Amino acid sequence: MLVAQNFVDLRDVHPFVKWAGGKGQLLSELNKLIPSQFNRYFEPFLGGGAMFFHLMSRGIRFNAYLSDTNGELITAYTAVKNNVKEVIRLLQTYETEYKRYPSYSKEQQEYYFQLRNARNNIKSRNDVEIAALLIALNKTCFNGLYRVNRRGEFNVPPGKYKNPLICDSSNLENVSNALAGATILADDYRNAMENAQRGDFIYLDPPYDPQSCTSNFTAYTPDGFGRENQVQLASVSNKLSDRGCFVLLSNSDTPFIRALYSDFSIKEVDVQRAINCKGSKRAGHKELLIYNYS
Repeated sequence: MLVAQNFVDLRDVHPFVKWAGGKGQLLSELNKLIPSQFNRYFEPFLGGGAMFFHLMSRGIRFNAYLSDTNGELITAYTAVKNNVKEVIRLLQTYETEYKRYPSYSKEQQEYYFQLRNARNNIKSRNDVEIAALLIALNKTCFNGLYRVNRRGEFNVPPGKYKNPLICDSSNLENVSNALAGATILADDYRNAMENAQRGDFIYLDPPYDPQSCTSNFTAYTPDGFGRENQVQLASVSNKLSDRGCFVLLSNSDTPFIRALYSDFSIKEVDVQRAINCKGSKRAGHKELLIYNYS
């Protein structure tokens, strides 16, 4: 049952981090496939949370279960939910210092590396510091990427931004309000959906099946997500469908994915791939929206 709550206006809420494979450009198509009624909402590949925030911005309220295997990202969500004013205060400090130097200057890049080194000493940081460092780096690194090496160290180079908005206080406040009633977990998608029941709405946005041998980018955690994982996810999706859940999934348009979900409805959509460093190669891509309901 969807319940409207009018005391908090979240029409302008949007993701507080950019994330590889973020669904911002697909929201108009995803919006057409949102069930007219559902009980609880599950998003186990949370990333930037574009779908969750879109649902909240529509003025509908529900019990949400948000999860991701990226523990640092989930720490950021939890800190913004519970301690947003402290996160904002620290981000304002980072932004003031970053913008103290001329854009693109050596000094500004050196400050970026100071933030990156502080993040890589993450074991000595509290949750608010972890969240603020993740957000600040996300707003100032190359293409807003999140990438770590095998030691778990963030290794994305600095980006070139004239005046990046590192601390969006208004949106962070809105995000905190949107997350107030949500359950947020650092967990595998299978565990996160274990208790999903008939009438629940589940949006699955896994790392995509690569369309070529050179397009594989799954390093938002040290483990990646290969074809064996895609097969497992399809199996879980079928079980959720049999259970009576509304299942909506996005993935790349490959014969492999089409075959895995041959029993589902499939909609083909055009997208751009903002992650590509060459602008000429960002357009002309297709993705699939896969769902089990009419």
